[in-house]
Amino acid sequence: MGVFDKGTILGFTENVSQDLIDENCSRLVQILTSSITDLSKKNAIISKGIQVVPINEFATGAITPISSLDVFLVIKSPQIELNTVKVVKNKFKSFWERLKFAWKKSRIKKKRKRRNKNITEQTTLNAQLKGKYDINDLCLDLVNTISNYITPLSIVSSTNAVVSITGDDFSFPVNVYPAIKKENTYSVYNKILNKFFEYNFTERFENLKEMASGKEDKVLNLIKIYNMLYFNLYNKALYQPFVESLIYNLPDNIFESDDIYEVFIRSINFLNNARWQDFVSILDKTKPMFKDERLQFSLFDTLDFIKNVKNNL
Repeated sequence: MGVFDKGTILGFTENVSQDLIDENCSRLVQILTSSITDLSKKNAIISKGIQVVPINEFATGAITPISSLDVFLVIKSPQIELNTVKVVKNKFKSFWERLKFAWKKSRIKKKRKRRNKNITEQTTLNAQLKGKYDINDLCLDLVNTISNYITPLSIVSSTNAVVSITGDDFSFPVNVYPAIKKENTYSVYNKILNKFFEYNFTERFENLKEMASGKEDKVLNLIKIYNMLYFNLYNKALYQPFVESLIYNLPDNIFESDDIYEVFIRSINFLNNARWQDFVSILDKTKPMFKDERLQFSLFDTLDFIKNVKNNL
């Protein structure tokens, strides 16, 4: 018998208390609102009004005991995005300047005076960069401010421009992504790739709603199952727009059965033999799934996941 038998798969679809969900969401909004209000009094670049937008299973309702509460903290401050882009460009330019200098130094012995000149120039550049308030500064300020509103038994930290809260204050791990509000999109910084990405969740949820019409419970349960499978196999959460994209590309006949376990088996068999070049992103159905960097998942990772699921059934 495999690790994931029918009873285990069906157990993945159990509901989480709605009262618990509402309590955690309400507390997070309260803490973030208070924190941004405090920061706006000290820094004119930060606007007091915010939105807190759930971006994972808390947005769709496919919440499981291993879910994290991931949100966009939406602020109206295009200057922070502009400053971040400038810092990234200057750091990139500085990197190449240092690289060229190191290369020249390895080939030609430099005079000490020349070396000192380069060091002085670099110090001046760093001083200039320090004066720009960017997304990284905002995250550090959020860490310091949020710490005033949580208990000593909770920990708040910032990694890769994401603010995380764990501990007794919340029943779920919390991840806060600062986002810049634009007309119809949210602009979110990916520190690993050193760039901002635009997100239009209206299209995402319209696509999901259209696909799930008449089979909402089956779709939500299937999302839960794949979330739990991934967590059990890799000990980390599966990025939601990715799993939604997988399910969005399933044909309608997968959902014809009223037995969710049979629906799951049909789906994994289909994915195991899928024409991946035909899959599109739920964030933008005009874009191939594996060319949308926002989904944060490669074809290799996908194939490995599907193979691992099949091997453990």
